[in-house]
Amino acid sequence: MNSNDEENEREMRDVEATLVKALQDHAGLKDDVMAKVKQFAHDIKNPLTAMIGLSKLMKSGMTTADKIQPNAEIIHQSSVRILDLCEDMLLHTEAALNENRATPKAIDNDKVQDVDAVEIIEEVAALYAEMARERDINLRVEISENFPKIHTVPAHLYRALTNIMSNAMKFTPAGGEVAIKAEIDDLDDAVILVVRDTGGGIPATQIPHILQPYKTTVSPHGDKGTGLGLPIVNQLMMALGGKMEIHSQEHEGTTVTLRFPKKMTRE
Repeated sequence: MNSNDEENEREMRDVEATLVKALQDHAGLKDDVMAKVKQFAHDIKNPLTAMIGLSKLMKSGMTTADKIQPNAEIIHQSSVRILDLCEDMLLHTEAALNENRATPKAIDNDKVQDVDAVEIIEEVAALYAEMARERDINLRVEISENFPKIHTVPAHLYRALTNIMSNAMKFTPAGGEVAIKAEIDDLDDAVILVVRDTGGGIPATQIPHILQPYKTTVSPHGDKGTGLGLPIVNQLMMALGGKMEIHSQEHEGTTVTLRFPKKMTRE
C-alpha cells in the first residue's frame, strides 16, 4: 500500500469510528439502527476512498489537463450518490427511533424505476479506475449488446456494485485483473452483472461463513475490511427480488454474480 492509500485508509477509519461512537452515545438508539449505521458507514466508505484518491491527485497537480474534467465528473456523480445514501439513512433512523412509526421497508416502491445498469457499471468502473492504475490492476468492462434496463432501485444497485468492486480491488494483487460484465443468461431467463477478480480466492472452509457479518481479512494491499460488504449485497439482492452468487477457488480468484430475473427487465 502506498502513502496515499495509507493516509486515505486512516482518514476513513477515523470518520467511520467517529460516526459509530457518536451514535452509540445516543441513549435511545436501538440495535436495528446501529446495524443500519454500520452498514451506512461501510457503504459511504467505499466511494469516498476512491474519491479522496482522485481529489488528492488533482490537488497535488499530478492529474493531466485532459483528466481534470472527467475526474471532477466522477467525484460529482459519487457525491450525489453519497448524498442519496445520507438522506435514506436519515429517513430510516428517524422512523426507527420514533415509537409511533414502523421502520421503513427495505424497498420503497416509489424509488423503483427502469435503471440503465450499463451506466451504473461504467460509473463504478470510472470511480475505481485510478485505484486500479495505482495498484497495477487491469480493470476491464464488458457489456453484452442490447443489455436491457432493470426495473429496480438505482441506489441499491450502486451500493451492491461498489461493495463488490471494493472487495475485488482490495484482494487482487498487483498484476492481477478485475473484470465487470453485464450479460444475458438465456438459459436461466435472467440478466446478470458479474465481477470477477484474480485475487487469492476464498478458502473452501470460509465460503459457508462468508455471508456472516464482521468476518474480516487483511488484503495484499494492507486494506482491512469490515466484513460487511458481501452480507450487505446479499441483503440488497434478496430485497430487490434477485440473488447473489459467489464462486471462488483459493489462489485463483472470486466471481460474484448479481442475477435478476427477466421479468425485472425493460427493453
